Amino acid sequence: MEVQFLGTGAGLPAKFRNTQSFVFNFMQELKECWMFDCGEATQHQILKTNIKPTKITKIFISHLHADHVLGLIGFLSSRSFLLDTNASKVTIYGPVGIKDFIEKNMMFTHCSLSYSVEYIEISSEQCIIDNKTVTVFSYPLAHNVECFGYKIIFKKQKGSLDADKLRELGIMPGPFYREIKESDTFEFNGKVYNSSEFLSEDKPGKEISIIPDTRYFEGLNEFVKNSNIIITECTYLLKEDAHHARKNYHLSILDVEKMIENSKVENLFLTHISARYDRNIEKDVVESLCDKCSVKIAHDLEEYTL
Repeated sequence: MEVQFLGTGAGLPAKFRNTQSFVFNFMQELKECWMFDCGEATQHQILKTNIKPTKITKIFISHLHADHVLGLIGFLSSRSFLLDTNASKVTIYGPVGIKDFIEKNMMFTHCSLSYSVEYIEISSEQCIIDNKTVTVFSYPLAHNVECFGYKIIFKKQKGSLDADKLRELGIMPGPFYREIKESDTFEFNGKVYNSSEFLSEDKPGKEISIIPDTRYFEGLNEFVKNSNIIITECTYLLKEDAHHARKNYHLSILDVEKMIENSKVENLFLTHISARYDRNIEKDVVESLCDKCSVKIAHDLEEYTL
């Protein structure tokens, strides 16, 4: 799995930071890509990447502030032109009002789509996706409008089959392999075997916490405590600017330090960065946190393997 940042700035776009958006490439795990927020000019940023808009089948919107949604209509419209004759539905998750926002904009701009859109409107902490591979939860944050974070939990997966060992028994590759992997035991030539004897160790799951705009509150500590990967806003990088964070319903670097103090985080990505900070300040921030985990201050178009 990979994540690519398309916009990493706060509020106003800057020369080197577009407004908020990033995309997870889950092609290996789920055969699809997921987008989180879609700030203005997101589709232009995608043109500079290898991301295929037709592979983005789920879009998660945190809240309805302009810097998180103004790119949606353009992205959805352009996606229509890129599709072949096979429809590719999109599911959009977001706070109550996201459906109305999109449909009214589509109506006023005389825009029609060649694919269907399903809306899942969120109003509380809840499980919004649950299948054999992944579970996703929404989580209410403390912004000045209704805003949600998201937690993605990839479930533990069974290990890989040892094909050589199965061939030694006389079992050749084929549909029976799937049955062996999905069952606790299997029978072959009148003998019962434990499937675990032919599997490598289970692949551990991963937990990803996504925290868009919010003021710090203690519930965040619990929300992220078991996450291997955290992608969080950190609008105010300097400790002396922490009072601005509280006033404007955002996080400061002090808030992030408190949030991850007792967590299991291995990779921390800071985004939604105020345009007031230059690269020299960023370097100092990373060095101040790096003994806890791997810290990256995200920049537009950067891509990371998770």
